[in-house]
Amino acid sequence: MLILLLLIFISAPLCRYILYPVVYAFLKWRRPVRKFTAPTAKIRDILNPDKDEWNMEEIKNEEIITISGSGEDDSFVYIQIITKNGIHSSHIRIFENGTLYSGSFDAYFAENRTIICGPLIIELRNPFRKWRINFRGYLKDNDGNSHFIILSGWWRCVTNARFFYSNAPLKSFTDVYHEKPLELAENLKTIEKYRTGNVFHQMGEYHAEIKIGNGEVVEHRYRGLRHRNPLNLETTSTQFHTYLSDGNAISHRVNSLEHQKLVSHAIIFRADHSVRAVTLHNSHSLESDNMMPVRFNYSSGKFLPFEMRKGQKLSHFNYIREDRKVVDVTALKVNSAIFTGIGFVVRIREALHTTPAKTLDCFPEYHATDSEKVRQVLPFGHRACQDKLLTGGKGANLARLQAITNDFHVPPGIVVTTAAFNEHVRMNRNIAEAIKLLDQNDQSANYYEETGKRIGELLIESEVSEELHNKIREWLPFSEYYAVRSSAVGEDGADLSSAGQLESYLDVFSHEISDKLKLCWASNFRREVLNYRKNYGQQLNPSMAVVIQEMNRNGVAGVMFTANPVKLDCGEIVINALKGSGEQIVSGVTTPDEIHVNRINKSVVINKIGTECCLNDFQIEKLSRVGEYLERIFGKPQDIEFVVRGDQVNIVQSRDITGLDKETPFEMYTEYNSPTPVNAMEAHNLTGMFDKVICCMTTQEINDVVPAHTTIGFSVAHRKIFFNLGEVVLRIWEMVEKDRITDIVIAGETLFSPEMFRQAAHQYGSVPSFFPLKRMYRMIKLIYFTSNSVKAKIAEIDKEAKLLVPTEDMSVEEVFKKYEELEKLWCDAIRCHTDLSMFSSFTYVLCGMLIRGSDTGPLSNDNISDFANVFSNNSRGDVVSADVPNSLKKLAKTIREDGLVKEFCDAEGNDSLKILENGRRSSQELQRFFDLHGHRGPKELYLDAATWEEDTDLLVHTIKSMLSFPEASDKTIENEDDIIDKLKCKPTGIRRRFLKYFIGQTHRGVAFRETAKNHLVSTTNSVRKTCRMIGKKLYQKGYLPDPNLWMHFSIDELKELNETRSAKLISRAVRRKQIASKFEGLQFPLVAHGYMSPIKVEIAETDASVGLTLRGTTVCEGKVRANARVAKTLEEAKETIPGEILITRYTDICWSPFFPMISGIVTEIGGLLSHGAVVAREYGLPSLIAVTNATQHFKTGDFVELDSINVKHEHGHKLILSILITSFADSQKLINLKTIQGNSITEIDADGPYSLYFSASSDSKSRLSQIFVNCSNNQLISLYQLKMNKMNSNSGFLQPFRVMKSASIISNLTDIDMRFLTGFLYMTTRRQMNDNNFYVYDVDQQQTIHFDETKPENCTLVFLNSNVSVVPYQSSTVNNWVQSENSSVFIYPDNMKFFSYIEPFSISTPIFYMKVHKGIQFEIFPNYLNINGTTTSFPTKTGFYMKPYNRPDGNILINMDRVNSFSSSGSLVGANAIGFFGR
Repeated sequence: MLILLLLIFISAPLCRYILYPVVYAFLKWRRPVRKFTAPTAKIRDILNPDKDEWNMEEIKNEEIITISGSGEDDSFVYIQIITKNGIHSSHIRIFENGTLYSGSFDAYFAENRTIICGPLIIELRNPFRKWRINFRGYLKDNDGNSHFIILSGWWRCVTNARFFYSNAPLKSFTDVYHEKPLELAENLKTIEKYRTGNVFHQMGEYHAEIKIGNGEVVEHRYRGLRHRNPLNLETTSTQFHTYLSDGNAISHRVNSLEHQKLVSHAIIFRADHSVRAVTLHNSHSLESDNMMPVRFNYSSGKFLPFEMRKGQKLSHFNYIREDRKVVDVTALKVNSAIFTGIGFVVRIREALHTTPAKTLDCFPEYHATDSEKVRQVLPFGHRACQDKLLTGGKGANLARLQAITNDFHVPPGIVVTTAAFNEHVRMNRNIAEAIKLLDQNDQSANYYEETGKRIGELLIESEVSEELHNKIREWLPFSEYYAVRSSAVGEDGADLSSAGQLESYLDVFSHEISDKLKLCWASNFRREVLNYRKNYGQQLNPSMAVVIQEMNRNGVAGVMFTANPVKLDCGEIVINALKGSGEQIVSGVTTPDEIHVNRINKSVVINKIGTECCLNDFQIEKLSRVGEYLERIFGKPQDIEFVVRGDQVNIVQSRDITGLDKETPFEMYTEYNSPTPVNAMEAHNLTGMFDKVICCMTTQEINDVVPAHTTIGFSVAHRKIFFNLGEVVLRIWEMVEKDRITDIVIAGETLFSPEMFRQAAHQYGSVPSFFPLKRMYRMIKLIYFTSNSVKAKIAEIDKEAKLLVPTEDMSVEEVFKKYEELEKLWCDAIRCHTDLSMFSSFTYVLCGMLIRGSDTGPLSNDNISDFANVFSNNSRGDVVSADVPNSLKKLAKTIREDGLVKEFCDAEGNDSLKILENGRRSSQELQRFFDLHGHRGPKELYLDAATWEEDTDLLVHTIKSMLSFPEASDKTIENEDDIIDKLKCKPTGIRRRFLKYFIGQTHRGVAFRETAKNHLVSTTNSVRKTCRMIGKKLYQKGYLPDPNLWMHFSIDELKELNETRSAKLISRAVRRKQIASKFEGLQFPLVAHGYMSPIKVEIAETDASVGLTLRGTTVCEGKVRANARVAKTLEEAKETIPGEILITRYTDICWSPFFPMISGIVTEIGGLLSHGAVVAREYGLPSLIAVTNATQHFKTGDFVELDSINVKHEHGHKLILSILITSFADSQKLINLKTIQGNSITEIDADGPYSLYFSASSDSKSRLSQIFVNCSNNQLISLYQLKMNKMNSNSGFLQPFRVMKSASIISNLTDIDMRFLTGFLYMTTRRQMNDNNFYVYDVDQQQTIHFDETKPENCTLVFLNSNVSVVPYQSSTVNNWVQSENSSVFIYPDNMKFFSYIEPFSISTPIFYMKVHKGIQFEIFPNYLNINGTTTSFPTKTGFYMKPYNRPDGNILINMDRVNSFSSSGSLVGANAIGFFGR
């Protein structure tokens, strides 16, 4: 044994081939390098970046950061920053339209999360996930011409970050130990240095817009490599990296060590998100001047070599870096098969000539000592005067200027320090007590204004101490006049300036200084100052210093910006100057001369006010030099106040220009986009958490690895969250392609195109052979063994989450800890809900297969019809989402039983609910509803949502609507055997038994999923309450100006705000809030192949004589005709009238209250498992999904038919199911005033001729008199005149207003005023306008309609009712019906003939028609008559019930009192009804 060991240690071959592999494997096992992944069971650990990730990503000294990427049009960016000896040096190359733009910039290392290097800003926002890159400056083209370039956007990861050498095989280090294998320790030390070194590589996308000079703005998505490595690992090397259009990316490095040793390694980031080690087949293939293919072989696994071909060389550039190395970069086209990209070949070699180390001008900040901090007066020349906490922003800047005077002069002066102010306050107790009142941070604006005003009065009334008087006189320089200026702590910074808000006094005599001193102190508490600080979350009562400076008079005063503050162009100096005082410029009293100096070519443009500019060329040149010098010293563009007297430049102030580093509008708009409608909190937390869970579901059976940095299942664009079907569903593309049931379950229609399957095949390859078995095993285990435990687990999570909700007595730090605990529970709840959703989906697919009769093949129309029948009959009563409308029906019923209907309907908002406290049963039912469903509501999984318990408006409105109409009958639920008997597929034998079993399991899965969803929403509500508490606590501390602003921060930003009180963070959040409205109303395609972009909906022309037919997928079979209610938002849905067909984009739980009221539902988006589908099936509502652009084609009030039974084929293609939604609106129109924009001219979308009528029973004369109809012939009439255009005042018989060509509506009211109007215009067809027997009536009063028998022709009577004061609104009652013997009356459009003798009836609709033949007389008035329970008034009268189009079927009790001998012309005797009675 000893001999064997001796041979091992002394034998070089044994060391190379046995010892090194064994030791290397041991080291990889014993000292693993961190992988930014987690197994699916531990995704809680990677929800958010931890402290280590923040530390790894922070900017470090002695390090290199490189970001490169290429666009689809052969454009590219290459940015490298080397930080050495505390100095950032950046090298920027931009290739656009065949031109290379270059530049290099230097700056001191100042912050560990932001690089500001001249015009370049690189800011860390989220470790390994998101960086902001912004450039506004000048770059030179190949000919040396300078161009102003704006490049701004976000770099986001598309792969996980990884330590580059962490998966390197031992052969990558062969050269290290091959020659001297016995030097084991030294060789392993070198190997480990690289294997564990902080060399990060990560592929990403830089989504940016670029503008060059005055050219067009171009948007790019540069995809490529971001890598970081310490300088001690940067040697002479050759590097190659590329990102191909198919998502595959390569990074290759060969480092040269001493003694000609090489460390060679490459990794491929595959499109399926795996990362593998590869080796370059031939190093010479990277040479751009040969045609050799670039080939990489996989180090392990059964993969074909990855081969690329080189194409055209696009650009070549080089530069000398600060570590004395030459960087040589060649950019060339590469392609692999049909996929293309740009490859970067980077060669780094030692420079032949040494270069001196860089040094930059700077001025370090000084902090006063304890003994200096108590000094009450300091001259500018004292070093303690440079401490901003002691002398304020203005005072400290003047002291720093005094210390660096160079070709300029600073007028001498002193600063009365914050120590003097604090001492003055201490000596005046009443002032101290008043200032202490500002510590209350949750008061109204009036409170702070009154408190500040009182403090100011007390300060002005107080006396300055003799001691302070003496010290001021002692240090005050001699001058005839002085400038006395406020200098508050926190003023004149890069984030906040407070410019113009604090007082300054000029031309002050020495004996007036004490009074002006007190006035400056008092200005610290002015209303404007307090509001400004409050809005930025700053301390309201900071200490105040005051500057007293020698006054320069009789010169040219002005303000100079060393960067254009409007264009944010750092290559242009802007000078505003005038003769006299600079205060005139700041205050805006006088317009100054404006001078623009180009810093690149030194050209000057002068916009003078008078005949001559107040500054000559020499003065302009000198001012420019001073400005550039101060910018260089202070490291940022400066805002400089000056006074020029002859050749002398006097600088009286210099501060950083505020807002230069703010995000551009493009950056704000795209901030939350991902490379693969939400606020900051949701984008950072909600989206990522759901993504991690979905990733678990996707990868669990494949490799059980979840990446920490990339988002796979979800993507964000335009502040909307989208589901990434390609990543989640098409990973198993072979199974999906064979069986399209998955499409139907997800979206109700076929989603995936052949192109998508081809791309999935290339990206993911074949599914592992064991995958179907693993998936089946997991599903069987879930259904039969773990579903109950998962359901119990999420209930326990919900319970635990409620206990973690913080209380008022906790500190904000404690609340943050509670949030961290809740976040993990939230993740677990999402995981449970996802598992049970998979249970539900899997059983749906199984039922679909059994209905179809095979596990593959297309779905016939009969199959889809059977699908709908199976799922619309759920006999389980524990579907939580379906209990919401049921509970509301019960609540409405108990309100009726308690006799509280009138009181409830008359009250408003919460007062209505308080009335229910008097009800015996209704109070109990309301409490039950809140206990079960109070935590739910609109956007219930979003953190900025309000629950039903918090916002009861929708709830109250819905209950009132339900109370206004008779109760609808309940749906009859069938058992499994009855369901199967009605199926068209007619299964038999074992197939029938399996189907019966799995129908039950499907219904069980739906119930479990909805229960889990309910608990998930409740857990989300606990998280939401915690976030609100964070906002409230920070508001109480004065760190937030609005307690609800928290939702526009990420959690990390809120923590940073709590630590730093940064005004910059507040400003960023406010801007996010301000642009939120830009994302409202955007519509997107159901499926997009590539990046998701808003769409402009184009509506097809409709033949009015035929109507309009749209098609979709059946959810629940049925056929109904009714008025349409088109509602894209909940607010629009509030106007829903019982019986209408609801047409919307999609629904969630907050739409549930409308389901008991409507007669059918149509959605543009949704699958068989969507909320609308589930609840519609529970109610047996005719319903369909995936009806494209339904909300655009139809409008509220259209009479439509929803037919989800008939099966048709179109254009020779088999459709899932043909659905008819037929419009009977013809070309007539109703134009609601509330849809007209205020203060505008709105064209009426119709060509004449036509007639206009107007009804507005509830709108005031004053408002209607400010709205006009203007015809193309300049005929103008107000809507009030149009309303009163009647035959006489006692009648509602309207006269037509004829429009021959076109017309528009002119409104002089505001949008808000228009929104409260209830009237509408009725526009006829050309035929109706020319019909002499066409009559229009406004039901605004009681009136008698009479047509005698002398009218033999048919007459059309149109009734308009805009009265909203009746309940239900727009109700008309018809009474005292008298009909001639030979006459007939029909109701339009069903041609339903009236009996000759009818009882009074009501109809609730804004417009209805009658066709009258010969004599008829009746009364009509705005009212509603509930005939339920009435008795006939005469034995021979019939026709008790007229059901309007928008009323649901229902049971109505009518007591019939008639004689058996009566008959009406042989017709049946009974009630007239449009539609059908309920069972």
